[in-house]
Amino acid sequence: MKKWIILLWIIFNSIPLMNPVLPLALEKEEELEVTVKGVDLNPMGESSVVVLVDVKGEMALPILIGFSEARAISLKINNIGTIRPMTHDLMNNIIDHVKVKLVRVVINKVEGDIIYSILFFTLDDSEVQIDSRPSDAIALALRAEAPIFVAREVFNAVGVKLGEPGPVPRFILRQGLTVQQMTLPLARYFGLESSEGVLVSDVKPGSPAEGAGLKTGDVIIEVNGQRIKSVRKIKSIFKEIGEGERITLLVKRGADSIPLVIHP
Repeated sequence: MKKWIILLWIIFNSIPLMNPVLPLALEKEEELEVTVKGVDLNPMGESSVVVLVDVKGEMALPILIGFSEARAISLKINNIGTIRPMTHDLMNNIIDHVKVKLVRVVINKVEGDIIYSILFFTLDDSEVQIDSRPSDAIALALRAEAPIFVAREVFNAVGVKLGEPGPVPRFILRQGLTVQQMTLPLARYFGLESSEGVLVSDVKPGSPAEGAGLKTGDVIIEVNGQRIKSVRKIKSIFKEIGEGERITLLVKRGADSIPLVIHP
């Protein structure tokens, strides 16, 4: 047991955060299981963004993360291997070799602009909770094939509601682009001063939108020079565009504003 604790300290450099198991602060019904919908890499030093969506497709949670962690997440969700183990691969390998199991990750609270998460490990009949940044927790959970949960209070504080229970209402444009209305909490995480613009919630593979370079998590703020304030506005503009016309866009991706062109 002592050897296991020492190894985990080496991994996380956070031995004071390790505690015997306490009753969970969050009951199952107060958590929503999520999947990683997408990640935006920003190698220019600004924050990247990972977007989590609950398995029912009702809530989304964008989280600002560092480039290294975003790359680690992107490599795994795109099944890209590396010649030598990256940091999170190494962490997962050590955990496997000492017979520790990561059973789940919970993104459990928000304080100010900081989002917190907990890793839940088991060894034999013991369970340990370890504090973690959400970015590291997500990268490790993907490698350990452990489920990821988000507390409802986190979704209520900084998440975005995609729709009522049941099929998620989406606005699909003919260029293979699906958009959702922005909200103030979501705008804050994308560095916008208001909720103007629309969120790209899906891009159809092989579509003109994908060819233009649009990605899930992009925020469209201009179309053909016109400022976008709502889904209704972008639908109106796209309706007026002829079948053979190209479409110029200005999108917010992380901290960057990027011009893109959808060709007919």
